[in-house]
Amino acid sequence: MRLGSHTYLPAPNTAGPGKGALAKGGLLVTLEVTEEILQEFMDAMSSLERYISRRWASSEMWVCGTPAE
Repeated sequence: MRLGSHTYLPAPNTAGPGKGALAKGGLLVTLEVTEEILQEFMDAMSSLERYISRRWASSEMWVCGTPAE
């Protein structure tokens, strides 16, 4: 999952808590304490992105003269 210029690599389910990593330019930074918080943040941002995408598509349909249903 992209996080700005970094890539977040979540831990496999069998790895236990706190074993994800953040990568940039081929270098990994192991996440231990913050993985749960980061995952919650990424989930929230993904949800907001989907919501905004739907709203944007809806507003574009209005601009084009066809109201969204």
